Amino acid sequence: MVSAKQLEGGYSFVKANSGNEPLKCHIVPTKGTKVVLYQLTASLARGLAACDGLSINEEAKQSLLGALLLAQVICGGKKFFAQLNEKWNSNSSTPIENQVIQPLGPSTRKNVKIHTEDILLCIARGENESSVLMSSAMVPQDGTLVIINPNPIEYGHVYLVPYDFCHQVKMLDKRSLEYITQIAVEVADCSFRVFYEHVPLANPVAACFQANFFENALPVELLELAPVYGNVLDKGVHICEVTGYPLKTLTFTSNENLKLLITVVMEICSVLEERNAVFSLLITDCGRKIFLFPQAQSSSTVHLSAWECAGYFVFKKALEFDNTSEDEISKILASVSLDDGAFLALKQLCGSISNKLVS
Repeated sequence: MVSAKQLEGGYSFVKANSGNEPLKCHIVPTKGTKVVLYQLTASLARGLAACDGLSINEEAKQSLLGALLLAQVICGGKKFFAQLNEKWNSNSSTPIENQVIQPLGPSTRKNVKIHTEDILLCIARGENESSVLMSSAMVPQDGTLVIINPNPIEYGHVYLVPYDFCHQVKMLDKRSLEYITQIAVEVADCSFRVFYEHVPLANPVAACFQANFFENALPVELLELAPVYGNVLDKGVHICEVTGYPLKTLTFTSNENLKLLITVVMEICSVLEERNAVFSLLITDCGRKIFLFPQAQSSSTVHLSAWECAGYFVFKKALEFDNTSEDEISKILASVSLDDGAFLALKQLCGSISNKLVS
């Protein structure tokens, strides 16, 4: 992780967000745009070494920040997290011409306008032994834009958008997933989580990530795991099932081979996308662990956002916030969960793909 002070000039790291004001411009920056550029270390393996020794806070205690944000840990064994944000508006995004960005919340699947001023910086692959921060540079074709989210649910809630997204319509690919994972590695903060959502009927072409800083571990991170594939002591990929969670969930980890982890997860996601499956990813633990949240497909089901799948719910009404309970949230999660047969088939698919790629 590189430390940097506020840069002077036309570009800045922080931009004020006035309520629920939607982004104003119709286009993503075109060729010739200059932004703050952060170049990653040349080697993904070297970046991974930066987060050695870090661990997740498993106590999930109520924090001062949580109190100021009107957030609460729900009573019960699962420690679901609820936040009150009466100004949060999942409907604030508006359509633009052929530009699609991952939805802001669980109830809407619309597009987002992007203004050049909403770009915090661009992240791209570097060629040096250490990360480099440049105050003004052209946007590289293979870069990832970090864009302000007009309706953040938590501190540091941003979009992570591959730059060529606006030039080439495509689904999630290995290069994008590798970039995003390395960003998580180089941030080197276990409070930093990255999300990806795939809802084919609502967003058939966009490959966009969201990221947040959550001070406490998310509820799904606190539960025990049951092995599905691999040995946790091996250097390959280890797949586990989260036990005792209302939404059937898998985790993917690798001790020393982050690129193999990305390859396996990407191959699984590709198969799920081909099948028009609804699923979300959570990248946590400085890029070393990836959660897969599959959701059942139903015309009457409201699909959950990635952070809701992880146990973090945002409420717009004080009454709902005050009256929420572990049982209520558990029912919501269970309503979109795969049945036993479908989840078994998914586990078999993941094991088969992992075995093919690891061997």
